[in-house]
Amino acid sequence: MMGKEKLFLLSFQEISRALSSTLSLTETLDIIVKKITAVLNLKGCTIRLVNPRTNTLDLAASFGVSEQYLQKGPVDLDKSVTEALTGRPVIIYDAATDPRLQYPQEAKEEGIATLATIPILVKGQIIGVMRLLTAEPRDFLLEEIEFAGAVAELGGQAILNAKLYESRLQELEFLKALQQVAKAINSTLDVKQVLDLLVETATTALGLKATAVRLLDEKRQKMELVASFGLSERYLHKGPVEADKSIAETLSGTPVCLHNVRTDPRAQYPQAAADEGIASILSVPIKLKGRVIGVLRFYTGTPRDFTEDEISFAATLAEQAALAMENARLFQRLKGEYEAATRDLYSFIGYTRGL
Repeated sequence: MMGKEKLFLLSFQEISRALSSTLSLTETLDIIVKKITAVLNLKGCTIRLVNPRTNTLDLAASFGVSEQYLQKGPVDLDKSVTEALTGRPVIIYDAATDPRLQYPQEAKEEGIATLATIPILVKGQIIGVMRLLTAEPRDFLLEEIEFAGAVAELGGQAILNAKLYESRLQELEFLKALQQVAKAINSTLDVKQVLDLLVETATTALGLKATAVRLLDEKRQKMELVASFGLSERYLHKGPVEADKSIAETLSGTPVCLHNVRTDPRAQYPQAAADEGIASILSVPIKLKGRVIGVLRFYTGTPRDFTEDEISFAATLAEQAALAMENARLFQRLKGEYEAATRDLYSFIGYTRGL
């Protein structure tokens, strides 16, 4: 029988090769949780990463546990996770009785006996935690914890590399999207055509469910829908949106994100959003010459915390929308001036002929 040290070495090498073969964050995390579960003969494994925007731990990967258990609630207040975030592994031998565990009943129902929480570090900074779950009470050996820690460290760097790679890919997508919109603006003075392209491009580039543009009417009392992509007619005609507090905040000039529209009190139509399959909404002001004239809204099908880069991209698209409308306005003004001048000229010619 192969010794544990040799098994861990060979497994570590295998995991290292697997991680080196992909720059996908999803694939990277999937490899780690599956390999760790198999090598350590676990019930399952989960990885949660620190969300710097919300200062919470978000589930990033799992293997061997049910969706019901994964959705039991936030684990950030779990004392064992808090201890692990100080940089050292934490073992809970009996999940049913250890006071550090936040959800002992859920763990029992899931068939979890022992948990080991391993910090994931990159250059001395903790970016998340990996949890090892067993079906039977278990005293983890020192070499098992050291192996898991080594994999977590290796995985941490792989996660960082994957995030950097995906960030660069996203930047390229943003650039392509902006080029498309800019090209449309320069090729037509039809605002509706430009806005239709903008909402479709934004939905694709940001991986959204839908995008819409609403503008204030001339009296600045009502929000009128002028372009949308990905939303049903039923949702679009659910009713006026002036009472939506997130839109009111956005009209003050600040982007507003509703992480969960079904529970956020600022959302005006939570049930309609649920029926439409909408989870999160980002609203960005559309400004023209320093004045907010409307709102560009982005809808997701799953809860999402928009990154600073995504919000910046959204704001740039809003600027492009404003530019398209300004170009059209200037064209209409020049066209009106030209037509007025032409009428005056013909009137003058007619007058002089009568002299």
